[in-house]
Amino acid sequence: MLIFHLTDNDGRTFQMRRPVSVSISSSCSAPADSLRAVFAIEGEVPELHRIRVTDGDETVFTGCVDQQNEEYSRNGRFLTVSARSVAALLLDNEAAPQTYWCPSMKLLMKRHFEPLGFDRFIGPDKVFSGQLTVSKGMSEWAVLKRFASVFLNTEPRIDKNGIIDVSGTDGERELFLPSGSLISFRRELKNSALISEIRARVRPERGYDMVFKSERAKRSHISRRRYIDIPGSNTGSVEGTKRMLSSCDAAYERIEAECAGRARCSVGDTLTTDLDSKQYRICEVNYTLDSRGERTIIYAEVKSK
Repeated sequence: MLIFHLTDNDGRTFQMRRPVSVSISSSCSAPADSLRAVFAIEGEVPELHRIRVTDGDETVFTGCVDQQNEEYSRNGRFLTVSARSVAALLLDNEAAPQTYWCPSMKLLMKRHFEPLGFDRFIGPDKVFSGQLTVSKGMSEWAVLKRFASVFLNTEPRIDKNGIIDVSGTDGERELFLPSGSLISFRRELKNSALISEIRARVRPERGYDMVFKSERAKRSHISRRRYIDIPGSNTGSVEGTKRMLSSCDAAYERIEAECAGRARCSVGDTLTTDLDSKQYRICEVNYTLDSRGERTIIYAEVKSK
């Protein structure tokens, strides 16, 4: 059973159980997970600050309350809580402009992330040669993303316990969904996701002489070219540009699986079914509880070999 631990502005924590409805969504394309929960209440509720959702020993969600609404009608009195996971703190805070020579994750933790309440990270603890520029207007999340892309060739994520993960490893869990447990299953092949070729340059005086091609797009007879200036792009590095092309290839084949109950899985975990022999990387999880019961919709992309 899900238990909701609500903390008010004075630091007091109380529990809520058996909500009227809940939706929890996480996606690899959004740094912060989102939650919306509705509870039947009696009396007023204090101003809320944090929310944590647990299921036994498992932490399902930890985040900051963005909005709370209280409503009274003939059906009763209800509290609606909308929240984002703690990754929202990195999205909502602007980083101080500065330049780092030989940056490290330990230094960035001290300067950027620990002041926001993040005290642990997973990944290399070493000093890297090179320069990391924090420009005016960059969020703390953008700083983390740029460091991970340029120096580690990884995509950062914040796990459900608020730990920063820049290791680049996928989730540890494997979820097997037998066809008999599925409410629905859908597969799509999306040619529009493919990019056939990326031409990149590192310095303005050089041409776009670095060419990256997709074999997947070639097999599908897709012609879709992009030009990238690596220093000013979101990819941040040559390896990041390769990763961009690989992510487009992965998005070509995608499945949607709906099952009853709450599937114990996270973005990055591996999904298999008995409908085929392929392995899929979970890229989005949507859990819903309402009058119809519990169900989970999982979106996953086929894993490259």
